[in-house]
Parts: sequence; C-alpha cells; structure tokens
Amino acid sequence: MATFIRHLFFSLVCACALSLTACSSAQVPEGQQPGTPKFSQRTFFSTNDGTELAVQHWQPKTKARANLLLLHGFNEHSGAFDRVGQRFAAKGIAVWAFDQRGFGRSAHRGLWSSAERMAQDARDMLQLIKSQHPDTPLALLGMSMGGAVTLLAASEELAADHIVLVAPAVWIRATQPFYQRWALDIAQTLTPGWSPTGESLQIRPTDNLPMLRQIWRSPWMLRQSRMDTVAGLVDLMDKGYAAADKIRVPALLLYGAKDELVPEQPIDLLWARLPKQGKTRQIRYPNGWHMLLRDLQGPRVINDIAAWLAIPPK
Repeated sequence: MATFIRHLFFSLVCACALSLTACSSAQVPEGQQPGTPKFSQRTFFSTNDGTELAVQHWQPKTKARANLLLLHGFNEHSGAFDRVGQRFAAKGIAVWAFDQRGFGRSAHRGLWSSAERMAQDARDMLQLIKSQHPDTPLALLGMSMGGAVTLLAASEELAADHIVLVAPAVWIRATQPFYQRWALDIAQTLTPGWSPTGESLQIRPTDNLPMLRQIWRSPWMLRQSRMDTVAGLVDLMDKGYAAADKIRVPALLLYGAKDELVPEQPIDLLWARLPKQGKTRQIRYPNGWHMLLRDLQGPRVINDIAAWLAIPPK
C-alpha cells in the first residue's frame, strides 16, 4: 500500500505539471422523471427519480428461502458477480444486483453521482424486492465500494432484515497518510478529469487470476478512474463509516488478511463502531484477499454467508 501511495503522489506531481488544462469536474445528473421504483422487464430497474439501471437476477430452481441484493465494487458492474449469483442460487438464495450510477451499463459511466443518491438507489431496490416478496427474508450485501453504500443506506429505514459487509471500503481520510490526502485534494482541484489506469500500481486484489482475467475482458468494467470520481469514493467511505453507529439491523463483517486495497485498521475501527445487534458478527480470513466472494476460497465465504443468513435473529 505504501508503494501505491508513493506512486500516486509522484504521478500526481507530474500530472499537475503537464495537465493543468484537464477537463473540469463532472457528475452524473439526477433523473428528471420522479416516480415509483419499478422493474422494466426484469432487465432494468427504474429508481425514484426515473433513472434506469441495468439489473441482474439469479433465481434458485425452487422457491427462494431468502433474497439478497448485491452491490458491486468500484469500477465494476453487476455481471462481474455471475458465478457468485449462481452459487448463492444453488443454496436456495435468490440474488439481485444492479449497475450502480456511473458504472457498468448505466448512463454517464465513469462519472460520480453522490453517496446519498447511491444509498437511496439501494433502498429503492430493496423496497421493490420486498414489495414483490413480502414474506421472504431480505438481505443487503455490499462488496468494497458497495459496502460503504450499504452502511450509508442502512443508517436510515431499510427494507432489509440483515446486511453483509464484504471487505467494505472504509479507508476514511482520518486513517490515510497526509500526503495521500493532499495528493487527492490537489488532483481534484487542478486535474479532476485526469484518469489514470492504476495498472502500474501492481496491487493484487485476489488469488483467483483466471476469474480476474475473465471479468476484465468485459467491456462494462472501467479501466480508468477520474480524480473527481476517486474523491467521490473517498467521500462515500467517510460518510458510510460515520453512519455505521446508526445501523439497527444485524450485520456480518467479512475481511481478508491479505487485502491490499483496504487496510486492517479502518476495518477494526468499523467493527468497534458497529452496534452489536442480535447476531452481528465478524469473520476474518487469513488467506482472504479483497475479492473475498471470488477468491479461490470464495465458496467457503459464500457458505459462511448462507449459514449466517439462516440463523434466526435473536
């Protein structure tokens, strides 16, 4: 991680020197057709401001014993979790996922929306699933960036009965080195449209390299990140972490000891901040990486989540 920080800092100095005329900051606009959230032929989800987001759904062969809404990570899309959805479905759990604003097949991909808007989209989708399956337990699972969205969404009234936080992105500013914060602030101010790929950072997100190569072949994966979008992610991490003590549903926190994207300290702080509601617990995986659900030991992680969801709340 220190290598990442140094690389970002020196790359930023060069970028600021060479790209002071980079494009201005931009953002995903709000939808202009307010209405009731709804599905459009099960392939799109219309939010309460009329924005349509692409949906994926994995249904068990028999009646689902639980529904699970999965929120993907930064620069990813819902389809990158196809194998995960299949594995949950094989255990009798129906999985839903959608491309969050600015990612995947959504409009204005590559631009940031807002933390509050992303959290509201999650609440809208949960309410829609619950309205169609009122008697089936419902959980919200957030992976990385999706974990921060989950924390913020769950700080208000939520249709879900449980939340699952998988390597949640909570590397808040308070735990970042000063030069990392300064570098991002400078980039956001002077070169908000600068979009490095990050390929030279050599950060390893998983031990499942065939899976990683497969999902990177998708045209819906983002390979570059604007600096104002990265700043939006950091804002989301701060807000998600700050909201953690307001959560009133049981939570399962999962983290891998080999995670090279989210340091252990913020995870420890998050665990201390989370209210210990009912069956709230955490699981640490000594051989786990950032992409826990898709690591080589992914089936074990999915088994743990399925077992936890099956435990009746106290």
